[in-house]
Amino acid sequence: MTTPPLLEVQGLDVGFTTPDGRPLHAVRDVSFTLRRGETLAVVGESGSGKSTTALALLRMLPGTGRITGGSVLLDGEDLATATEDRLREVRGARIGMIFQDPMTALNPVLTIGRHLDEVLRAHGDRDRTTANDAGTGAGTSARRPGGSRRDKAARRARALELLHLVGIPDPERRLDDHPHQFSGGQRQRILIAMALAGEPDVLLADEPTTALDATVQDQILTLLGDLTRTTGTALVLITHNMGVVARACERVLVMYGGTVVEDGPTAEVLTRPRHPYTAGLLAAVPRLSAPSGTRLTGIPGTPPDLSLPLAGCAFAARCALAEDRCHTTAPPLTALTDTVRAACLPAAERAEPLPPPPPPARIDRPAPGAVVLAAEGLRKTYRGRGRRTFTALDGVSLTLAAGETLGVVGESGSGKSTLARVLAHAHPSDGGRILLDGQDVTRPGRAELHAVRRRVQMVFQDPYASLNPRMTVGEIVAEPLRAFGTVAPAERAGRVAELLRLVGLDPAAADRHPRSFSGGQRQRVGIARALAPEPSVLICDEPVSALDVSVQAQIVGLLTDLQRDLGLALVFIAHDLAVVRQVSHRIAVMHEGRIVETGAADELCERPRDPYTRALLAAAPEPVPVTAAPVPATAGAVSA
Repeated sequence: MTTPPLLEVQGLDVGFTTPDGRPLHAVRDVSFTLRRGETLAVVGESGSGKSTTALALLRMLPGTGRITGGSVLLDGEDLATATEDRLREVRGARIGMIFQDPMTALNPVLTIGRHLDEVLRAHGDRDRTTANDAGTGAGTSARRPGGSRRDKAARRARALELLHLVGIPDPERRLDDHPHQFSGGQRQRILIAMALAGEPDVLLADEPTTALDATVQDQILTLLGDLTRTTGTALVLITHNMGVVARACERVLVMYGGTVVEDGPTAEVLTRPRHPYTAGLLAAVPRLSAPSGTRLTGIPGTPPDLSLPLAGCAFAARCALAEDRCHTTAPPLTALTDTVRAACLPAAERAEPLPPPPPPARIDRPAPGAVVLAAEGLRKTYRGRGRRTFTALDGVSLTLAAGETLGVVGESGSGKSTLARVLAHAHPSDGGRILLDGQDVTRPGRAELHAVRRRVQMVFQDPYASLNPRMTVGEIVAEPLRAFGTVAPAERAGRVAELLRLVGLDPAAADRHPRSFSGGQRQRVGIARALAPEPSVLICDEPVSALDVSVQAQIVGLLTDLQRDLGLALVFIAHDLAVVRQVSHRIAVMHEGRIVETGAADELCERPRDPYTRALLAAAPEPVPVTAAPVPATAGAVSA
């Protein structure tokens, strides 16, 4: 007998009010169901409504956000109309949430033990057995004594049990540590432990693996999969990583412009997409099997402005298959098979999935030139608590030629970002040498340091945190021009416009502030700023990890084109091995502060020699459902 849905969302509409008073329709007519133990992926570009939908389920919408229509039924109870007191009982206890950024979700002044204790005190006495559970036999075991809000020792024991469950080493000692003393992957595990403390029936995970390296990502997905199988918790996984979808989820919900454009079983949607937008997302996904120099295919154009009325299909302006009627008639979400639905007028009349696109183009890359940057035996140590030292770099040596991209991969804590900062002279090294055009610049004087920093620039990981929110984009890009004196004051405005145009932005946007740009556009601003002093070396520290796949493809393509046109040498640090392979000439693999293997990108990915490299490659998720036969790297996508 089919069990009734645990969570049933029907016709959900969410609206905001813009600063100038206009209504913004962020989510429109979203419907889906979720049963116990089921895993549902929600995918789409930034601004498609994924996170807003998740927050709406708990009525946690920011600012002016509100549910304007539809229902959210949890075991038959409508949360869209529930009182605030009732919602406080549901949040964390019946529906838990794992937020994307653990550093903003965790209070920096509280220990991890305090974080967990607060959750256990709030939800420790809840009886999980509901009337619906009793009727279906789907209920879970009674509340453990360790969750009692009255017993501090029992709460601490339960907190230790949760940290052990999510794989935090030495939990007895780490319980009294603060968030900054953990790695990114460990902080994400702590968020999972907090979400599990209330033993929820539904777990909402908003991009829980976005900034994690392949091995930690694999561990997190394994943990979430074990939880759904052993506890019956239903999982809604919001992500832009199609490899994660293939690895962890049974069903996929594809969102665009605030509405659902396709849904169905993972194997069906990822291998036989029906909507052109789904196919475009899959075409933009980097594949570990694709050789170095393969150009990623982004979806042209930008998502619609949801504060403006939509006359037809929201995707029509970006769709290569759009017909005249697509611009005037909004397509309904139509059942195309017994299991797959799509909101596309041409797809509703087609019996077959979309055809595969032509093979991806190869990038015309000139051969690298002479060595421009070299490191010899670099060492860097940091002092921790109790005067203990941590070795971040342990004898690192490398070379970088003009026009060459050196990819650097490794787990969190392997030394990648420390290497970037030392090469850029943001941090001093404790040993070894740095050579720029053959000249030793390891410990430059003040005037020499100024010249070195002009030649070696950085693009940072987080486009939200790396731009001054109080400055306009024009002021941000002009700042290096003033600092290095490369352009006369009267010519700065013209140079700023030229740089913005170079990175694909409208020069008219120079008077706007970073908050009015999307994540991908902010990263373009960061690249323009780095290019302003005309460097010969560009160090990119995780420049695409926070971006969705289509914008990621655009940024990677932009960096590749800039390298070809300007002769730049690139150090490209990332945890996504597929992206690193496609953009790099050579790859260096870091582990515990050392380079354990280096070689040509294709050679290293196809014939790795070091066991650590093999482990990284094995953990990298590919967008091929585990229940389906492998498909070619270009299958199931359409060129847009």
